[in-house]
Amino acid sequence: MILIVDDDAGMTETCSMLLEAHGFDVNVAVSGADALCKMNGTSHELVISDCAMPGMSGVELSERLKADPLTAQVPILLMSASRRCDIAKSASYDSFIKKPFLAENLLVEVHKLLNRASVLPNNFSKV
Repeated sequence: MILIVDDDAGMTETCSMLLEAHGFDVNVAVSGADALCKMNGTSHELVISDCAMPGMSGVELSERLKADPLTAQVPILLMSASRRCDIAKSASYDSFIKKPFLAENLLVEVHKLLNRASVLPNNFSKV
């Protein structure tokens, strides 16, 4: 299952529809705190998070997930439209994609991260 974390409902809906159309199970969180709750007790193979969110940023979320032995191995893809997203100082994420992005580019990053973790759905369709 892929967890999409973004305070923009349009973005989570777009990403969810795209990933579900390519065979992935998707869960959605509206904040970093919501994501931490959803990661607790549910197995996720990938986290896709917006970088700039109110409260807990995507960078802080990724740092907390990587610090937890139960979620440390889950790949994290950060995304942001902001040039001010301070991800360079953090080594807690596995990949980054700039918004807006092409659907194909998101799928390539998802495939790359899940392939690295050896977790792809049986019916995954490449772009």
